[in-house]
Amino acid sequence: MPRRSSIELTFREVTGTSRETTVAAGVVVDWIDKTAYACAASWTRASCVTTYVGNMHFSVAVPRDTPVTVQARVVHTGRTSVHVQTRVLIRTGGPGEQPGWKTCTECFMIYVALGADGEPAPVPPFEPSTELERRRDVDAAQRMVYRRKVEEQIQSLPSGFATSEALTLRFLAETDERYPDGKIRGGAVMKWIDLAAEICAERYCGYDVASVLTGGVRFYRPITIGDLVEVDARLVLTGTKSMHVLVRVRAGDRWERNPQVVAYGLPVMVAPDGRGSARRITRWEPISDEDHMVAEKARRIRDLRNATLLTPSPYSDASESSEGSETAELSTP
Repeated sequence: MPRRSSIELTFREVTGTSRETTVAAGVVVDWIDKTAYACAASWTRASCVTTYVGNMHFSVAVPRDTPVTVQARVVHTGRTSVHVQTRVLIRTGGPGEQPGWKTCTECFMIYVALGADGEPAPVPPFEPSTELERRRDVDAAQRMVYRRKVEEQIQSLPSGFATSEALTLRFLAETDERYPDGKIRGGAVMKWIDLAAEICAERYCGYDVASVLTGGVRFYRPITIGDLVEVDARLVLTGTKSMHVLVRVRAGDRWERNPQVVAYGLPVMVAPDGRGSARRITRWEPISDEDHMVAEKARRIRDLRNATLLTPSPYSDASESSEGSETAELSTP
């Protein structure tokens, strides 16, 4: 089987957990993970695990019951890691209109290849052959600096819930969404993160909500079938219309009193008003010292994430920077 540096898959959701007519962000991330994993595994010819899901800004909602195309390609490699650029597209153009494609969201994914012993294994280097590929390669390396800063801020957050809206989902890991070695896929974990953030935000504002920004998730360890999983969601910051929800995933054997941290996420949710805009929500006011510390750190994380999101695109002319997304042009399907 030839090694491939790019792959394209098509998905479609008919039903879902949300009452909205759009696909939940966690499901879209799962589609991205499936496509990007196929790309990484094809390049490495080995089993891989998700170690990072990049930030995703949903500039266009992904409609339910509509074919969705996900593209993925390798843009950078480390000693054992593969960086994959992805893009989610839907076809546009009705009867009598010129057909085209619209980008819903874009994302960087990072995978680590595993050897037969389950340990990280060296990967074939990706060698850019064009100026465009070299710019993508450099950009992928530079983004790691911002990721480390965000990770440091998230890890320094207190573990308590303080006075803000919060909830915990607790369940045994039982799913068919797993890698060939039996570990649960990163996309499945992302669906849990998005669901917990969705419920937390809905309990706070009293309306149905949708993600406008998700991802930015670093995975520290895998989850195996039968693990007891805890997904903690906590409101940490609000704007006039947005709700930032910190989500922490922990897992371990069911008898463990202190399960290990698997991943952190900070989705941003809004409450659609049904007319193409978002509702204004009641601002959350920090009360305790811990509340104020959490809110300040959440603002720093937001600013660091925005620094990445607003980076001029390395994939097009400087005059065509892709504000609001972490990547830009892939080839049109």
